[in-house]
Amino acid sequence: MKNNIVALVMVCSSVVALGMSAPARAEMGQNTIGPSLSIGGGSTTIGIDSKFGVSDSLSLRPFVYFPSNTTVFGSALTYDFNLTNTGNNVQITPFIGGAVNVGTAGNSSNTTVSFVGGADFDVTDSVQLKAALDVPLSGGSSTDVRLGAGFRF
Repeated sequence: MKNNIVALVMVCSSVVALGMSAPARAEMGQNTIGPSLSIGGGSTTIGIDSKFGVSDSLSLRPFVYFPSNTTVFGSALTYDFNLTNTGNNVQITPFIGGAVNVGTAGNSSNTTVSFVGGADFDVTDSVQLKAALDVPLSGGSSTDVRLGAGFRF
């Protein structure tokens, strides 16, 4: 339980720090936070995903998940392909990048570097859906599919 609280405090503090240091030209609504599911390794885990626009094409994506008796937290830095879609109202933004995942269980921790790829789907002006694939580059971790919703601010 203590590790879960520490991870949640770390994610929240990074959210606040990043929000305070965001560039003045960042557009309102470029940042999101919301619930997410991580599916992989024979289990489904609930967590919180977020996205903060660092520039027009770069995003920092901190996350925290709460599998049984452990906590997994970290952040991904992604390149966002800003596609212009003039035909309809659905906006899709594919992204690729790298992530650092830290898993804690009791007094031990495990750090994994992974490749991340996926897409953000704008549903409304205030809601965005996300689908991503997290592929570890080192052994010991499973490939995860992450599905979530983000609320813009």
